[in-house]
Amino acid sequence: MNNNDSIFHKLKDTMPYMKPAQMRIASFIKDNPRAAMKLTVAEFADATKTAASTIVEFCKKLGYTGFRDLKISLAQEIELVESMTLDFERVSRIAGNLVEFVYASASESLSSLCASELETAAKGLLPADKVEIFAFGFDAVAGLDFFVKLKQLGFQCNFYENPFMQSISAYHMTSQSVGIAISSSHSSRDILDSIQYAKKAGSMVISIAAAGSRIAAASDVVLPTYSKTKILPEGGILTRYIQLLMVDSLFLKLLEMDKERFASAYRQFEEIINYKRRGDRGVI
Repeated sequence: MNNNDSIFHKLKDTMPYMKPAQMRIASFIKDNPRAAMKLTVAEFADATKTAASTIVEFCKKLGYTGFRDLKISLAQEIELVESMTLDFERVSRIAGNLVEFVYASASESLSSLCASELETAAKGLLPADKVEIFAFGFDAVAGLDFFVKLKQLGFQCNFYENPFMQSISAYHMTSQSVGIAISSSHSSRDILDSIQYAKKAGSMVISIAAAGSRIAAASDVVLPTYSKTKILPEGGILTRYIQLLMVDSLFLKLLEMDKERFASAYRQFEEIINYKRRGDRGVI
């Protein structure tokens, strides 16, 4: 499925801005996706206390030709849409088989990663005079991990968990800088603001985000974090594993593409670690 046609992404992106009637329609789909698939336009209008014309208008607003077209998209992502509502029975089933669940989801996401996109991202990072990482909340885990890895390789890198500080830092980027946007929110206004400032400065922006999201659309290169379902509607459990997988994939690609440079940087990193392991003796 083309992620640009993803009803899950479209609902996540547009629900915060919907009018009351539109919100009733979206909420019914989110809370009762399987029931929604079985209803006619008239039945769905009755269930949501809206007019049939409002249903059709809603479908077109999301980019579908009509209610039938929307239901086809819904059928293709039924598990993902179901995960938008907290279901403790479902959480319990997943918890009993978490390793296999994460492995299957991570493998699927990795299979959607385009080798050329990964290489383009690495090529963009290699000459960067500065790297700015945009991530906060649950996504800050992957942001901090990538920050440490880049510092380990000798990159000049900034990572502030405060979105306001991220925007300020992005504003002072240059055409030689690279921004890394990590987000599971699909349409975070704060992340989009930072991307906008980075792009205005002429910087390349790499996103680790859902391929059909507004954040991905605003970026130059996308390392996708798409999965068929989620464990919690919000909370970063499954998403965190996939984000870290993308971070590590990019980190290893950097090592592969400039072995001599990073072999030297890694030796320096090891020297620091070995010195610190002997005890804190102050500055050499």
